[in-house]
Amino acid sequence: MLFLQRTQNLRYLEWTVMTVHFGMWLSRPQGSLLVLLGFYSAFFCLGWAFPAQRSRNLRILYIVAGLSTTIAARCASIDLGLFLFFYFAKSYFLLGRRSAVVFALLAVIPWTTSEYFIDLEMQPFTGILPSLNLLLGTVAVYIPATVFVLMFCKMLIAEERSRHQIAQLSEQVETLATSLERTRIAREIHDSLGHTLTDLDTQLAVAQMLRTHNLDQSFQALDTAKLLARQCIEDVSQALDQMRHSDFDLNQALIGLSEQLRQSSRVQVSSQINLPQLPIYTSYQIYCIVKEGLMNVQKHANASQVKLSSHLVADGILLEIKDNGIGFDLNQFSKGFGLQGMMERVQLLGGKLDIKTACAQGTFIQVLLPL
Repeated sequence: MLFLQRTQNLRYLEWTVMTVHFGMWLSRPQGSLLVLLGFYSAFFCLGWAFPAQRSRNLRILYIVAGLSTTIAARCASIDLGLFLFFYFAKSYFLLGRRSAVVFALLAVIPWTTSEYFIDLEMQPFTGILPSLNLLLGTVAVYIPATVFVLMFCKMLIAEERSRHQIAQLSEQVETLATSLERTRIAREIHDSLGHTLTDLDTQLAVAQMLRTHNLDQSFQALDTAKLLARQCIEDVSQALDQMRHSDFDLNQALIGLSEQLRQSSRVQVSSQINLPQLPIYTSYQIYCIVKEGLMNVQKHANASQVKLSSHLVADGILLEIKDNGIGFDLNQFSKGFGLQGMMERVQLLGGKLDIKTACAQGTFIQVLLPL
């Protein structure tokens, strides 16, 4: 049932009302202090034992006990009328709208009757008309207050349901976006690298079959190349299989990109990576942003050193890629450099991309992504 956990905050409101009421009673003592403390103890225990996860019968008994205690307190000339409406609200949250209406209708007679006789004690009987006025006055206060409490509870539950539905829709959208992104990544790898390596493997196999010379070293080189090509295909399959799992570790993936660049080139790579757990969709987007940035360094920068940094800052997530390469002229920016893809991904995440570069001065790429 929605909103049950939040309704436990009513107990603090109840205890606050009791504290205020006790202060007022001390200023104008009316009745026995022991009786007053007895009712306080009963309300304190009822407020503490809020049966949100209990059976329906136990919840019904809880509401009946609270309403009965409130009416009994009024009959003892102790005015704790606010608790009547607290338990109307609790009945709405614990049992639903229909049960709350039933309890409100059942409580109207004993409550108005107790109020009527208490008022008669304070104002002796002077005729039929004044007595009816007292009774109608009590009913006139009871009905609007009850309707207000029930309508307010209805509004709160409707708001909670709307938030719950929005959260579910957001989760579904994120799941769909993640699935689409995984499919797109898999398609790109399959259509480009996968096909290239498959063709390479085929050509090497043909070369092995058509060799006519006994050049041992050439054959050894061909055999090694074929093994490497097959290994690349296996690596691609493993990468695709990893992307289909939800336990994708972004920090380890970025460290892996750094290691790949270090092993496949002469570039000295230093990395400082410390990112928190992020949604799958965001993690994959960041992974692709960094991957494209490092690929640009390897292909175009002609750099000997590159520094990768990714960590959490006050404004969100900060990614930095800095190299000491040849740089380029921003005024002659070319989409062929791959930076356009980085810009699109940063926009998808609602972030900001900043590029600082000049000819022969290296390139500094900074990405700030909101959480």
